[in-house]
Amino acid sequence: MDGTRVARNTEKVFVVLVTYNRKDLLLECLDGLLRQTRPIDGLVLIDNASTDGTADALYAQKFLPEVPPLNARSVWEFRRESHREGEMTFVYLRLPVNEGGSGGFHEGVKKALEFDCDWLWMMDDDVEPDEGCLQGQLAFSEISKCIHPRKYFQDGLAHEWEGYISAVTGRRVFQPDISFRKGFSFCTINTGCFEGMLIHRSVVEKIGLPDKRFFLGGDDSVYGFLAHYHTPVLYLRDPRINKKKIYQVENNPIGDRSIYYGMRNTFLMQRYLNEKMERYRLIRSFFILVRFVDYALNILQNRPEKFRGYRVLMRAFRDGLTGNFGKGL
Repeated sequence: MDGTRVARNTEKVFVVLVTYNRKDLLLECLDGLLRQTRPIDGLVLIDNASTDGTADALYAQKFLPEVPPLNARSVWEFRRESHREGEMTFVYLRLPVNEGGSGGFHEGVKKALEFDCDWLWMMDDDVEPDEGCLQGQLAFSEISKCIHPRKYFQDGLAHEWEGYISAVTGRRVFQPDISFRKGFSFCTINTGCFEGMLIHRSVVEKIGLPDKRFFLGGDDSVYGFLAHYHTPVLYLRDPRINKKKIYQVENNPIGDRSIYYGMRNTFLMQRYLNEKMERYRLIRSFFILVRFVDYALNILQNRPEKFRGYRVLMRAFRDGLTGNFGKGL
């Protein structure tokens, strides 16, 4: 894109952005959102009870008229100028406690639906879209109501995300973006990611709000899975979103939260699969055990504190089996 602004069409796009203790990355994300060649019409920012001075940083950048009190539910709604053109609706909702990524998106989507918006652009705080990202996604709005950009890491490599959730095993199957290598500009998938998912209000009203019981991880995968029953879910080659935070490096010890929520939320994911596809229920139950073994081997090979790792894994399995969801660690 050459940075030229394009006129807004009649459909309104609201961003739903969730943040927690990453104020510097948040400001970079906000800058990218306000520089879109197709301007956004509104932004709902959910602050998951950050303690790193996020509110102060937003006040300093004139996103907030004052600094909200800590440990209280605070809501500001007002019009503010975008970087280049006109005004947009800005809503800041600070939660009194951290409700996790899924709880944040649950609250954000619920708040965004109060406005006369047509599209919701789901955004995590550690990504930043290129200037033409939204414009590129909307170019496919005639064939899909749930559209994803391509994600790139700090080293410039694209995340190879093409694939699907297997109806038989319940596991995510990845493919090396074979459609793009063949020259196609998009492919269809049956999952989702809240790092740039653009979803139409009509689909949201059919599938409901993101499930806050996941707390961390899996809520967006399920959301895309539910969406694909109502619209083709697209993964695009050219619209680009950039991942700013570096996560676990290969062969590093897997963390407690990754073990716990990764294992426990597998049970919640299976509940959705069983509701939609009862046929392979027993096979998917077997693959929950396979996932347990995967984590156990990872702990054995990579964790210095093996006993603690296994204790977290057992707790996750127990909570998933008994339906104890929400915040667990």
